[in-house]
Amino acid sequence: MVKFMPINQRFLVVKTKDSKQITYMEYDKISGYPIKPKNNIKFQDAINVKSMILINPTLIEKMVDIKARKRFNHLINLLAIIYEDDDTSGEGLRLAHNEAEKFRMEIINKYKKYISDEKLELLENKLAILEDEINLRMEYLLAANEELSRDGKSR
Repeated sequence: MVKFMPINQRFLVVKTKDSKQITYMEYDKISGYPIKPKNNIKFQDAINVKSMILINPTLIEKMVDIKARKRFNHLINLLAIIYEDDDTSGEGLRLAHNEAEKFRMEIINKYKKYISDEKLELLENKLAILEDEINLRMEYLLAANEELSRDGKSR
C-alpha cells in the first residue's frame, strides 16, 4: 500500500508588464494580516484559495478599518434593537455590554498592530461612549426597577 504525502509548496504569482513569473516564498517568515474567503464558494477554472496573507500596509489598514467599522455598526444596530424593545429585565443591555467588551478586546488583541494610532484611539473613544451609554441605561433601568419594587411593597 502506497501512501501519498500532501504537497506543501507555496508560490506567489507576480504579474508585471513584460513577464509573469512564479516566485517561491516562505510564508511562515512573512508578517502580514491573514484573511480567509467567505462561504467556501468554489468556481470552475479558477484557483481556490483557503487563506491569504496581506502584506501591503495600506491594504491591511483598509481591510482592518472595514472590518472594525462593520463590527461597530453591528453593535450600534444591536443597541437600536434593544432600545426599541422595552425590556425591563436589562438582559439585552447586559448582552450589548458583553458584545462591546468583546469588541474592545478584539481591537486590542487583533487589530492594534495593523491600524494607525489615531484610528485606534478614535475607535476606542467611540466604543467608550457606547459603553457609557449602555451603563447609563442599565443604571436607569435598575433605579426604575427598584422604584417599582418599593412602590409595590409599601402598603
